[in-house]
Amino acid sequence: MPTLRPRLLSLGLAALLGTHAAFAAETQPKQPEQPPLSKQTQRSGGQMPAEQQRLNFDHAELHFAVDIPKETLDATARLTFTAREATDVLLLDLDPELKIGGIALDGKALPTSAWSNPDGRLQIQSGIGNLGTHSMFDVHRVAADMIGVPFEQCDIVFGNTSKNLPWTCISAGSQTAHAMTRAAHATATDAIKKLQEIAAKTRGGNPAAYKVAGGKVSGPGGSMTLAEAAKKAIELGGKYDGHELPEDINNFTKTSAKNLVGQGLMAVAKDAYPRDGQSQSYVVGFAEVEVDTETGVVVVTDYTAMGDVGTILNPRSLKGQLFGGSMLGLGHAKTQRWAYDQHYGVALARRFYQNKPPTILDAPLNFSGDAVNIPDPETPTGVRGVGEPPVGAAWGAIMNAIADAVGDEVFRRSPVTPDIILNALENGGTRTHEALTAHI
Repeated sequence: MPTLRPRLLSLGLAALLGTHAAFAAETQPKQPEQPPLSKQTQRSGGQMPAEQQRLNFDHAELHFAVDIPKETLDATARLTFTAREATDVLLLDLDPELKIGGIALDGKALPTSAWSNPDGRLQIQSGIGNLGTHSMFDVHRVAADMIGVPFEQCDIVFGNTSKNLPWTCISAGSQTAHAMTRAAHATATDAIKKLQEIAAKTRGGNPAAYKVAGGKVSGPGGSMTLAEAAKKAIELGGKYDGHELPEDINNFTKTSAKNLVGQGLMAVAKDAYPRDGQSQSYVVGFAEVEVDTETGVVVVTDYTAMGDVGTILNPRSLKGQLFGGSMLGLGHAKTQRWAYDQHYGVALARRFYQNKPPTILDAPLNFSGDAVNIPDPETPTGVRGVGEPPVGAAWGAIMNAIADAVGDEVFRRSPVTPDIILNALENGGTRTHEALTAHI
């Protein structure tokens, strides 16, 4: 008999323990809050479909992970079923809240295209590299907002090519947010069009009369949840579940999409929006410093970065990128000294103690960052990148603040280290070093 072994990763156990069970404090015990029963759990126990009656539930293997410091409980499960008779379809009544990690038939793993679990969540395949800026996630907020799905109900798949990721442009030149929000917009537009067409085919009427918002598609013939539309997409096949793909997309993307067909509604599109010239971002920096004239030490007491970077995707990420870029500019102004042999051109500052990057101890005592939030008219999302512009702004603002504090003739190169300041002050406020003309 064939054996079906679904492996459910991060099992929610909503009906038993709660997705994240809170542990009672030693001094003040309290009962953990129980999550509400999901719709799937509420309707369980009714008449079983014929396909489901063909299966025996043989075995459940559960593994629990308890993290006491974080007060969380997670689990995985391996379920074993045996088919009572020959069947072309194996139907399981699993809660859509549970994420399926893999399915094996007679011990052989099945490709993801061989099974589906449409649950109404928005799964986004992201080909963006993880540079630590959070843009690999934030750019997809555009698609979630357009389709009307809370970002908490989106699953971002990223990492390596084995995960069936699309072809994506490089992450460079502070263009990731600009380029990839355009791609997300194109894909979401394709998803909305298909959802409208599915609703019209199912409920009747004109596709344009249906609206996609709030996790459903609504129009003159009634409404459908996104999960219902995903199931209907599998029934309709063709372009709706990925069996038919656009001709203009990259062959790499086509290969990835073919490995994901039949799991629900598939939206795939290429950014073909017009673009007039280059989209550049700008940041203005304001710095206040204190200079100790006995030690030459410079302390940045206050710093503010204000950006013109288009529409703000995520205020928290924006501030993080403004701060990170400003710290790099601070390093160029205060600590990171490049020194080269003038005859051979060999780098002399090759260690961190010679070319010191800034640490949190060098950070401004007070930092604030924001942006004017004016949409870029050259893109449908209004978004531009943030990454690098804060660097030059911080460097220029801090250098000007130092010059304002000790005089214009103290330095002619950066970084402005304590020895440069002290030597100049002892020389009547005039620099004693050579001006920087080139790196060699």
